[in-house]
Amino acid sequence: MANIEASETGMKGQENCLEIFVEAVPSTLKAGDNEITFTRGVLSFANSGHTALVGIVPHATFAQERGIVHDSAEALSRSGIAEPLQPGDSIKWDLYDLLLDVHPGVASKVHLWGYKALLGWWLDCVAWAEYRIQGSATSKRTRNYKWRLRWSPAKFQADRINIDLEVINA
Repeated sequence: MANIEASETGMKGQENCLEIFVEAVPSTLKAGDNEITFTRGVLSFANSGHTALVGIVPHATFAQERGIVHDSAEALSRSGIAEPLQPGDSIKWDLYDLLLDVHPGVASKVHLWGYKALLGWWLDCVAWAEYRIQGSATSKRTRNYKWRLRWSPAKFQADRINIDLEVINA
């Protein structure tokens, strides 16, 4: 499946430490008594450096078609980030579940009409993180990574929902 990636590059010769990306992952979703094929967007924060990362504070926001921005920092932090984040390890969140958790309007529509209430809407997602390299007192902040995403029915299968992902700034 697609992997839409943006990497955080170190400043002034420091190693690259944190990669932030969204990837499309095949899954299923319960729809009444049935399960449908549903492509999930998974937001990942991965330690690509050679040193453990600590003090990680992940951030992500969602805006539906340039509407109100919904901050998911609290929901991301509730997931219990294991520290330190060792080299090669990553933290992952499902964007659909995260969106339902932080956007009351979307959650209520999905509650009333199911996943179909979300189809066709473009969502802007912005993610970044604050962190420290283990042993350092200096905090770092990644730049903002931006994507547009939309769930829509597959052209040839009515019981399959795909996700479209676009990087806004690479």
